[in-house]
Amino acid sequence: MSNLIKNNGVHLDSVSGIVACLFHCSPTFSAGKLEDGTRFAGRIMMEVGDEVKLWGEWVDDGKWGKQFRAQSFEFSMPLDKNGLAAYLAKSKCFSDIGPVRARIIADAFGNKFQEALDGDLQHMADVIKVPLAVIENLKKEWNDRRAFNLASTWLSIFGLTPHQIKKLIDTYQNNVIAVVKKNPYIIEREVDGYGFKKVDEIAMKMGISKTNPNRIECGLRYCLAQEMDEGHTWTHRKLLTTRCSKLLEIESEHVTSVLNGQEMTIMLVEDENRIAIAHVFKHEELLCKRFKRARDPNPHRKRLIANTAGLTNDQILAIDAFIKNTIITITGGAGTGKTYVIKTICHMCSDAGLLTVLCAPTGKAARRMQESTDHPAMTIHRLLGWNGSVFHAEYPLTADVLVIDECSMVDTALFAKLMEVIDLNQTVVVIVGDHHQLPPIGPGNVLRDIITENRTVPVVVLNQIVRQAGLLKENSVAVLNGQVAKSQPCNGFGPWYRIGRFNSIESLASFVEQLYQSKLHEEFGLNLLHDVQLLTPTRKGVLGVNAINAVLQRIIQKKLYGVNVAPLDLKKRPIFYKGDKVIQRKNDYKLSIMNGEIGKVVQILDDGAEMHVEFDKHVVIMLRSEGHLDRVDLAYALTVHQTQGSEFPVAILIMHNSHAFQHHRNMLYTGVTRASRSVIIVGDDYAIDNCARKVVVDRRRTWLPILFERP
Repeated sequence: MSNLIKNNGVHLDSVSGIVACLFHCSPTFSAGKLEDGTRFAGRIMMEVGDEVKLWGEWVDDGKWGKQFRAQSFEFSMPLDKNGLAAYLAKSKCFSDIGPVRARIIADAFGNKFQEALDGDLQHMADVIKVPLAVIENLKKEWNDRRAFNLASTWLSIFGLTPHQIKKLIDTYQNNVIAVVKKNPYIIEREVDGYGFKKVDEIAMKMGISKTNPNRIECGLRYCLAQEMDEGHTWTHRKLLTTRCSKLLEIESEHVTSVLNGQEMTIMLVEDENRIAIAHVFKHEELLCKRFKRARDPNPHRKRLIANTAGLTNDQILAIDAFIKNTIITITGGAGTGKTYVIKTICHMCSDAGLLTVLCAPTGKAARRMQESTDHPAMTIHRLLGWNGSVFHAEYPLTADVLVIDECSMVDTALFAKLMEVIDLNQTVVVIVGDHHQLPPIGPGNVLRDIITENRTVPVVVLNQIVRQAGLLKENSVAVLNGQVAKSQPCNGFGPWYRIGRFNSIESLASFVEQLYQSKLHEEFGLNLLHDVQLLTPTRKGVLGVNAINAVLQRIIQKKLYGVNVAPLDLKKRPIFYKGDKVIQRKNDYKLSIMNGEIGKVVQILDDGAEMHVEFDKHVVIMLRSEGHLDRVDLAYALTVHQTQGSEFPVAILIMHNSHAFQHHRNMLYTGVTRASRSVIIVGDDYAIDNCARKVVVDRRRTWLPILFERP
C-alpha cells in the first residue's frame, strides 16, 4: 500500500486511514470528478491494482467551500463470470435465481452485470427468459447490499460457501478484498474456521508462488499445530522441516530459510534442535519454576491439625505431605480414596480458618467434586475469570489452599495460567488425578510428567482400595494389571458385565440395538437418556459413534416420543429432534457452555434454524445462523476420550477386534471408570483381553522432563 495516495490533487494519508475515518467520523475533503453528478467522488488507486470508489454527499464548508463528505466506499472491479454464477446460485438473497439461471446471467452479462441492472430490465428478463418481476427483485436485492455482493462475488471464485464468505466480510468489512489479495494466509490466524488447507487453496487459485514466505510460515504453523494436536509441545527441527516441505511440495531449503526467521524457541538438547512455538515453551518453563518450589514449607503448617481417623496408610501419607509442603500431587486408581483425602483436607482447613478453593477442568467434574466433598467447587476457567478471549483473574489468587482435581485432563496452557496467578508464599496447591487415564486432549502431559519424570514435586500414590469401594471399583483397578473380570452372579442388575461372544460386527451391532430396544428399560428399569451412556473407541464404521448415534436416535425417539426418524446420511450433519441427547463439542463462552457438556433438546423452531437445549437445568438458545448447531452432536454414543471427567450410572463399552489398532489398557481403564453403578463390556473376548494387556507408553514430547533436569 502506498504511504501517500493522490486523488485528483487531494493528498490522502493512506487508504487504511480513510477506511477508519469513513466508518468512524465521516470527514470532509475536496471532491474529485463526479461520475454521475450526484454521488460518486472519484477513485483511489491501490497498490493491489483495484479501484476504490468513495460515496457520500456534498456539504458547504464556510472555510473551504464546497466539500465532499465521505460516507462509504467500495471496490470497483470487473465481475468474474464464474464467481457471479456461483454467488447468485448459492445466496439465499436471490431466491428466484437457481444454478441454471445464474449461469445464464453470468454468461450473458459477465462484467457488464451492474450496467445491465441499471439499464433495460425488460431486455434482461427476455434474455434470461424470466418474468420482469424476477429481474426487479434481483436488482433490489443486489443494490440493497451492493458492496457486500461485489465482495461476495469475487470471493465465490474460490469455491467458498455463503457462510464462509460472510465470516470473511464480517471480519474485514469492505477491506476484505485488499486483505485477501495482499496476504491470504493471514486469514488462517484471524478468522475462525479457516484452516491452512482452505486458505492455501484460495492462495493457489490466486496464483501465489509455492515458495512464498507467507505460505511457508503458515505451513510451519500448521505442522506445529498438528504436533500439538498429537499432544507434543516440541518437535525435532529436521522432522518439522521434512513435514512442512512435504505438505507444501517444495524443497526443504525454502522451509529452512523461513524457519530461521520465525519467533520460535529453539533449544539445543542432546545435540538435537527441539522446536516449539515460543509461548508453548514459556508455559512449561513457568510450570517448572513453580514446581521447583514444591518442597517449600507449607505456610499454614502450624495451624493445621491432622485428623487421620479412618484413613488408610496411603491416605495418611497424603495428609502428612500436605501439611509439610507447598505443592503436592496425589494420584491413585479408582476406589483408592482420592476424593476422601480431598474431603479430609477441606475439613482440616475449615477447622484452621483457612480458605480452601476446589476446581476441576470440566463442569461435570466440578459438580462431582462438590457433591462428594460438600464443599463448593468450580471449573478452572471460571476460577480464572475466562470470558472467551481473555482471563480476568488477578494476581494473587485469593486462596489459602487450592485443590485441582482430574488433573490428567488439564493441558499445559491451562495449567500454566492457573499456576501463574498463585502466590506460593500464601497458597498451598494440591494436585489430584489418575495418571492411568487418557492424557489431556490439548498439548502436554503435566500430571504424568510430575509423577514419572521428576523428583521435585512430592507425589503420594494411593494403592490401597478402600473397603467400601465395591466390586465395580475393584474390577476397574484390575484392568491396570491386565485383567478384565468375568460377569458375576447377582440379584437384580449387577455392577459388572462382560459379554464377549460377538465375533462379527453385525451380531454385536444387533445386540446393542436389542439392549436399547427391549432390555435396559424394560428389564432393568434404566432411563435411556439419563442413566445409560454408550462408549466406543472410534467415530467411524458400523461400531463407531456416528453410526451408533443414528441407530440409537431412531430407537429412542420412537420408544420415548413416538417419532419416526428419517434415515440419516452419515456423511452429513445429523438432523436433531426434540428430546435428543446432545453434546457440545467446543467451548462457547457467549452461551456459557463448555466442550463436553451434555444436554437435551427441548424445542426446535423455524424448521431447525433455532434449537433450545437444556444443559444442567439451564436452557440455551442455539441458532444455525450463528454456527451454534455446527458445535453440537448427538450424544447417545460417545468416544471414551469425549467422556473424560464425566460419570454415568451405567456405561456400555464396546470392545471389538475391528478397533484393535485403537485399543490399549489406559483407554479401557478410562472407559470402565466412567461408570458409578454398573459397566457392561460388550464385544469379542480376544479384543477385550488384548486391550487390557496392551500397554502403550505415552510418548508425548514435552519440555517438563528436560527442564526438571536443569538446575
